[in-house]
Amino acid sequence: FAPLPQQTHPSTSLAVNELEIGVTAPLGVFDPFNQLELYPEKFERRRAVERKHGRIAMVAVVGMLVHNAGIELPGMLSPSEGTAFSDTP
Repeated sequence: FAPLPQQTHPSTSLAVNELEIGVTAPLGVFDPFNQLELYPEKFERRRAVERKHGRIAMVAVVGMLVHNAGIELPGMLSPSEGTAFSDTP
């Protein structure tokens, strides 16, 4: 019996290196204030902060969609005063 030829499966993972600087193909690195050359040590922190702000923005959009759908969370806003979340406008 002859072995079956090896089938190559396309990779579904993104080939992204977290340490590479983002580059737009026709334009190159977008750095209008020349921050990469002036402050290269701050680049990783700025990248992490941008990622964090993007995640917060995504959670905010989900919160807006939940609110607009009329979904209310049960529970007490102030248990000592007996104020529920639904009591506030």
